Amino acid sequence: MSQSPQPPASSDDYEEAASLEEGVPLISKKVFFSEEDAQDGDDSLPAMSKTSSVASARLRKAASSVMNYAAEATTQPPVFGTSDNNKLLCYDHDSLLTSRALMLVGCSVFCQKPVLYTLAYCSFIAASAALGIFFIPLASKMDIQKFEEFGNFLKFFIIFMLGIYVQQAFKRWWWTVTTFEKILIGIRQLVFMLHTIQTTPQSRKRIESYCIASGYILNVEVRNTQIVDKTRHVDLHGVYSWLVAQGMLSEEDVVQLGHNHADALCNTRAIWSWIGELVSQPEVEEGHNVVPPLLVRTIMMCQACISEIESLKMNITMQTPFMYAQLLAILVHVNNVILSLSCGMALGSSLSEIRRRKEQLDGERPSQLRNVTLMGQFYEAIQTLGVQLVIVLLSPMLYIAFLHIAHILCYPFGDESHHLPTETLIERLHSELNDMSDNRVYFRAKHAQFKSQQQKKVKDSKGRKDADDDDDDDGDA
Repeated sequence: MSQSPQPPASSDDYEEAASLEEGVPLISKKVFFSEEDAQDGDDSLPAMSKTSSVASARLRKAASSVMNYAAEATTQPPVFGTSDNNKLLCYDHDSLLTSRALMLVGCSVFCQKPVLYTLAYCSFIAASAALGIFFIPLASKMDIQKFEEFGNFLKFFIIFMLGIYVQQAFKRWWWTVTTFEKILIGIRQLVFMLHTIQTTPQSRKRIESYCIASGYILNVEVRNTQIVDKTRHVDLHGVYSWLVAQGMLSEEDVVQLGHNHADALCNTRAIWSWIGELVSQPEVEEGHNVVPPLLVRTIMMCQACISEIESLKMNITMQTPFMYAQLLAILVHVNNVILSLSCGMALGSSLSEIRRRKEQLDGERPSQLRNVTLMGQFYEAIQTLGVQLVIVLLSPMLYIAFLHIAHILCYPFGDESHHLPTETLIERLHSELNDMSDNRVYFRAKHAQFKSQQQKKVKDSKGRKDADDDDDDDGDA
């Protein structure tokens, strides 16, 4: 069946379609022509002029698109968001999907000290082996197959053990991060409950200060716990002095903390014992009483924070078994040494082969082979040289890079850029607690009627309770 012709679209339809498409991504702008416009164009302009104007418009649009793309390609937006102490807070994950990821090698694990040290000693071993093999007569006839077989034998163990180690290290890192964050979340919930039970501003401010101080002290104590060399420990007295200057601790508090035994996280637990005393007997505003369920809930929040602190202590102090970690490190370094020797011997043999074939091609040394054969062996030696260079420079770095990543994941606290930005997280917590207090004060000041109604409900409930008690006494009489 033939379709009936559609009526010509009006100008209102074109305007409506244009308004719908405006601002919609991935839809190209369409140019609508009505029959009247076409007739006017036929009467006023020749067909060739109209075609050239459309073509020029398309060319201008294409040129504009190319210029915009070039501008976006040359403009380099920031990739990393860092804190004040140069710790990594976030990164642009979209940049890792492009070739720009190759330009960020300087910030990757390949520029860490252990990886660079490994590259240096592997290069030295390979260069020494190549130099020794190069001056041996007929070095190209040497067979390095035995070294390669032994290296392949070690790779099976390394791949298995290193894969498990990295996997467990990531689990440990995630558990550590979530536990530390749970402590901060517990502090937020505790302060929120203090607002709810109408504690006095002085008492609440004191508890908040102790909570923030415990966070900073916890950060230092956890870092010191994972370092064996005590000369590298962060001095807590400097942290105490800063907390006293900020008004979070008093001089008497610092003296009391100095009496604690040198145990892991002992000072953090001491501060939370003070918080527990303040929470168990809260000072509330006049006219308010803390009902037992809310008081129990507040104490349980305090206990939850202490429990998370103990979990964090256990996760940091309980390390991966030493025998497993040492065996894995030995296998990685022994494999790197064997790989460097094997590649160095192959490099020396290839260099000797290149020199011999070049002399034969130049006629300086007699040969019974044809030039085509000599040229093929010459290029094959060059190819072997290039491949062995890539292997000796890349493979040891990959093994030690994964080992270093696992180490970073197991011990995430410190001052390096790849460590957790704990100071920033605690600072954010402090700011959020101040905002919570300001918003509470704003609401109570603006809604005074709401506050009076709440007080009236408290008085009425207290009056009803007293009346019920009187009735019970009369019934007993």
